[in-house]
Amino acid sequence: MKLDPINFILKPNIKEENNVYFISGNERSLIDKIKDLLIKKITKDNVFEVQNINSMSSTNQNSGLFSEKKLYVMNDITGLNKDNLNFFKKDENIIIFISENSPKTNLVKKNFLNQKDVLIIDCYELNKESKIKILNDFLNKNNLIIGDDLYWELLNLLDNKYMLLEKELEKIREIDPKKITYKTLKKIISNNQGVDDKIFFKLLDSNQAIIGAYNSKITNQTDANKLYFMIKKFTNLIISFENENDFEKNIPRYLFREKKLLVSIFNKFNLKKKRKLINLIFDTDIVMRKNSGLSIVVGLRFLLNLKKIIIS
Repeated sequence: MKLDPINFILKPNIKEENNVYFISGNERSLIDKIKDLLIKKITKDNVFEVQNINSMSSTNQNSGLFSEKKLYVMNDITGLNKDNLNFFKKDENIIIFISENSPKTNLVKKNFLNQKDVLIIDCYELNKESKIKILNDFLNKNNLIIGDDLYWELLNLLDNKYMLLEKELEKIREIDPKKITYKTLKKIISNNQGVDDKIFFKLLDSNQAIIGAYNSKITNQTDANKLYFMIKKFTNLIISFENENDFEKNIPRYLFREKKLLVSIFNKFNLKKKRKLINLIFDTDIVMRKNSGLSIVVGLRFLLNLKKIIIS
């Protein structure tokens, strides 16, 4: 079964029959928020002892007759299958699995998706609908009323990363309601959405368009490194799968608007091009490590060489 992370944050109710929680996705701040909230709800009556463990093999399965129930928090899903989950169900223990997206993670999720006592919580960057839910809840709880125009302007200012958005709303709470204007909001809210991974989706445009987009978004070494590692995630997807169907199933949900373009790029790769891509990533990794001061130049060169492989 699936649980919407934003619905859970706004109304953190959990059912007793759920004893396995699988938190995944690619938005780390939202993953951490859900994990902390789950632990708080489960342990509120001090019935469960929390144990952070590395893998299934690290669990102590010899609980005594009078020992406390365990809440296991696990960051490695290696060895996870339906059989070894029976231990937790039998002893009424609870386990929270935390795993950012990967082909291995998606396979495990698929195996547990139809189990009633397993809750899967996918955490991605906030979309417009999620931000509306959060903003409406915030305004209602704080008895704030703002005009329609200001409402939509505020929605656009709020960050897509959950923890950043939460901090921005905390700042608004401190303002005198009479002084909440667009000018005030613009001053207190950081509208820095981070590095724009949409540069990747310009790879089929002209070199001039790619260079223009890159130069407008990448202004320092940190930006260049972040963008490079973002794009590596996309290229690793291309390398990992052999057929279009498997590739499409593993595209992160938040990229639904770019799915067709991603599939189009994937279909341009054959085995020979994948080998070239692997070599390009390998060579770029080395240069990035040895010449960090050249990250901006190296990042742009990587993009242009990646395009060359795609269209060759």
